[in-house]
Amino acid sequence: MLPSFSRPISDSCLNAERRMSGQTPMRNDKSLSPREPSDRTSRGTCFPFFKMHFTNVVAALAALTPSVIAVPVDAGAKSPALDVSLSQVGNTRIKAVVKNTGSEEVTFVHLNFFHDSAPVKKVSLFSNESELPFNGVKKRFKSQGLTADALTSLAPGATFEDEFDIASTSDLSSGGSITLNTNGFVPTTTDGKITGYIPYSSNKLSIDVDASEAAQVAHAVKPLDRRTETASCSGSQGTALNTALRNTVSLSNAAATAAESGDASRFQEFFKTTSSSTRSDVAARFRAVAAEAGSTSSGATTYYCTDEYGYCETNVLAYTLPAYNVIANCDIYYSYLPALASSCYDQDQATTSLHEFTHAPGVYSPGTDDLGYGYDAATALSSSDALNNADSYALFANSVNLNC
Repeated sequence: MLPSFSRPISDSCLNAERRMSGQTPMRNDKSLSPREPSDRTSRGTCFPFFKMHFTNVVAALAALTPSVIAVPVDAGAKSPALDVSLSQVGNTRIKAVVKNTGSEEVTFVHLNFFHDSAPVKKVSLFSNESELPFNGVKKRFKSQGLTADALTSLAPGATFEDEFDIASTSDLSSGGSITLNTNGFVPTTTDGKITGYIPYSSNKLSIDVDASEAAQVAHAVKPLDRRTETASCSGSQGTALNTALRNTVSLSNAAATAAESGDASRFQEFFKTTSSSTRSDVAARFRAVAAEAGSTSSGATTYYCTDEYGYCETNVLAYTLPAYNVIANCDIYYSYLPALASSCYDQDQATTSLHEFTHAPGVYSPGTDDLGYGYDAATALSSSDALNNADSYALFANSVNLNC
């Protein structure tokens, strides 16, 4: 029997009171934590990898118009934002010029963004209006104690450039017309801690790809040979990962129930709709994650407890290779994260694993992206983007578990 992680909350908890009175819950209140019981109940030996099988449940995401994001600034100041100008410099080589269009200097996390040297998703590619699969890496990084090598600072009007080959992370061997663009939110920091976000967006660039030339571009990520399941992880890491997977099952099952039939205002807070079909879609993804995390001998994913592909770095907790349904933990997954967070919207091992499972299309298709990182950015997304955002699921599960 897997353990339960119910966390009741008192009527004195501010967000509970605001929900009961029909008001919108307060945002970004890091002081929130579990309190005393009330009438509202919250729901809530290791191999080098775990192999898991689960039959996909494919759900179509609603095509909803993105909402307008209001970022408060001083009167007369330009709203902080990054403008991304995309241009073609070779058959499949793209140059991005990123400009700070605001009136103040900004410091942001460039992991999973331009300036990241890893094969991360910098643009979305479309052929005949269908998005092409991404074959690179999606990384989850810590929210505090970020080191300088993960940060970029831009003065007002300043720019930086980044060149990359889109054929290294997507199969473009068929050639033809490709359209690419990018938009989302990038986390901003103060003293190495994520404290906000700024929006970024690009032009829409259309290119004609030469198929034979694109086919010669080496893939950035190649699958490893299958490893035997005989050598064990180190004792402490094996114990921690097994505990995290059990916690992921409990959190995901509780989140599925809350998504489908729980507090509508909480669902609105994270997914910007209360439609029954969307609630069912979100619940289905959570149930798929629970089933995958609960099976350590079969399943769709391969879960390594150490860095098998070499994408861990100082600030990275874990990563997913969606094309291969591979997840891997980094050293700081064990040293930096608690098993379960005790404060609302903090990171922990269980929700980090949950976050990574949502990236894997073998768990539930399509896999999620990283469009808004942390509570502020995730809750500023439109409904369609929130449904496709890994952190929206991790934060919702945390909110259900701690009754935030």
